[in-house]
Amino acid sequence: MQQRIMSFNFRLFICTIILLLSNSLFAQTDSISAPESSRLRRNVTDLFIQRGAPIGDNYIGNGLSGGLGFSIRTQAYLYKGLYIGAALSNDFMKVNDVDVVGNYDRATKFNAYLFAGYDYRFTDLWHVTGDIGIGYSQNKNRQTTAQGGAKFRDSGTLFRFTTSIEYEFTPALSVFASPSFEMVDYKIATAPALSNTFNSGNYFNVAIGIRISDNIASIDRLKRDIDRIEAIPEDQRGGVQRIRLKIYKKRLARRLARKN
Repeated sequence: MQQRIMSFNFRLFICTIILLLSNSLFAQTDSISAPESSRLRRNVTDLFIQRGAPIGDNYIGNGLSGGLGFSIRTQAYLYKGLYIGAALSNDFMKVNDVDVVGNYDRATKFNAYLFAGYDYRFTDLWHVTGDIGIGYSQNKNRQTTAQGGAKFRDSGTLFRFTTSIEYEFTPALSVFASPSFEMVDYKIATAPALSNTFNSGNYFNVAIGIRISDNIASIDRLKRDIDRIEAIPEDQRGGVQRIRLKIYKKRLARRLARKN
């Protein structure tokens, strides 16, 4: 049953990636105003897979081992690189020691949280981001048939710190790597002597994914980007530069048509 659930979730995740990629490649990203000196983002959607590692001297760190998970995040930009957003994630874990965590075989960690952070562009193609989030976390614990086949849940408040480094293939599509750290304050009824063991859990995650951006770019900025690429001899342009040039020219044509 667990394998079928994981398989369905993974297929749903892949379908979402395909749909959003198609939208980012073919959608018209137009705006009527923007600063002349830069290209600004309006909103961003992240799709990624991650490997989580339970850590710490508590029942999470001592009793569980991490596995693959996936997540979707979306964020809106308020002013320059300042953004706010929301995210959902699922991570699949195995039990290492039933004497530590209890009599179950596996757990699925679900997170839903809000976050705020800053996106810093340090070159034309590279970004670094950092944000702090707070929300809800729940471990869905499952027993095997031999253990009784029961399901039960542990939930708590999530605090998450996320960073990323990003490379732009096109203005609309990037890839990124993202380490993150999570602290969960669980609400588990235990004896007072065990509260330090069961009342909190920590996780360290490493993710890779794609970032789909909706940008604002001025006419002057588009012209400068086109001139910069066209100044490179055609036989020396890379594949990414050729794609970016086509996108810039299409956007400039749309902007000029809109202006007239």
